[in-house]
Amino acid sequence: MKEDVLDVLLYIFENFQDEENNHILANDTLVEALEDVGFTDGEIKGAIDWLDGLVLATSESFKPTPEATQSIRLFSPQEQLVLTPAVQGAIMYFEQRGILDAHAREMVIDRMTALGQQEDEEVALERLRWVVMMVLFNMQDRDAEFAWVENLEKGSQAH
Repeated sequence: MKEDVLDVLLYIFENFQDEENNHILANDTLVEALEDVGFTDGEIKGAIDWLDGLVLATSESFKPTPEATQSIRLFSPQEQLVLTPAVQGAIMYFEQRGILDAHAREMVIDRMTALGQQEDEEVALERLRWVVMMVLFNMQDRDAEFAWVENLEKGSQAH
C-alpha cells in the first residue's frame, strides 16, 4: 500500500481521535474533511479500509486462543516478504517488553501486512511505531503501553 495511505491514517489519528473512548471518530464528515485537506479518493478509501480492518481485528473473533498466548510466534512466508527483519524483531521486542500481548501483536502484524512491503528499514520501523500506537489506542486499558511507544517515537526523532 502506498505511503500516501499512511499519511491519511496519521492525519486521521492526529485529528479525529476520541480520547475519552479510545477510538478513532468515524463520522460522515470524515471523508469530506479529508477531501478538503487534499487527500484523493483512492487514498481515503485505502485508509478507511485499513481502519475497518483495525475494527475487525479488535473483535473477539480475532483474539488468539489461550494456548497461542504461551507459544512462540513464527512469521509466515507471506509475512516475511512484507515485514522486514527489523520490523519482525521490533514486534518481538514489543511483546517481550509487555507492550504487546498476543492479541495486540496479531493486530499489529495484520495491519502492517495490510500496509504492504516497505524496503527502507528506517521508514518501516517508523511505520511500525505508528501502527502499534493506533492499535494500542483502540484497545481498552492500554494507556501506559501507548505512552511508552509514543515516548519511544518522540525519543527517536531527537536523534
